[in-house]
Amino acid sequence: MTPQPLESELPDGPSDAELLEAIAAGSEAAFEQLRARYRPAVARVCRTIAGSDREDCEQEVFARIWRKAPLFDRRRGSAAGWLLTVARRTALSTHGGRRPPTPVEEDALEGAVEPADVDAFWLVAALERLAERERTVIALAYYDDLSESAIASRLRVPLGTVKTWKRRGLNQLATLLGEEPA
Repeated sequence: MTPQPLESELPDGPSDAELLEAIAAGSEAAFEQLRARYRPAVARVCRTIAGSDREDCEQEVFARIWRKAPLFDRRRGSAAGWLLTVARRTALSTHGGRRPPTPVEEDALEGAVEPADVDAFWLVAALERLAERERTVIALAYYDDLSESAIASRLRVPLGTVKTWKRRGLNQLATLLGEEPA
């Protein structure tokens, strides 16, 4: 199973990456278009992580996107992955050290993204940022359930190379997901 691409491109408009590049050049129109596309996703991230501070979180996310758009590099990953990483990190810093979020009524959560869906999104976004060989080895090992020797045989590379690529990829994934590498 290969991860699906996250980059959204609407047939009648610029891609997310093009919008980010325009924002980096100072385009307010591009910023408003990107904001309209990502407002629901940013709201979900902020609601999930920052709880009652979600409105402040949402405003800060878009302020950071405006300021940090020049840092986006489409060669390092998708625009969606970059945007939602900014949202997640902002939500964590907005919520960090504060009181726990206020409980939300069960009815208010209807239609919200399930935690497993959010986790899967972050994993797919992080996998996209890996080098092709590390991503391939990890996909074969964890999605296709192949042993390292079977992967080496399939890719026609030495077993030690597969082990190196797998370890490097897992360490990069841990870093991208904010975990401690093993």
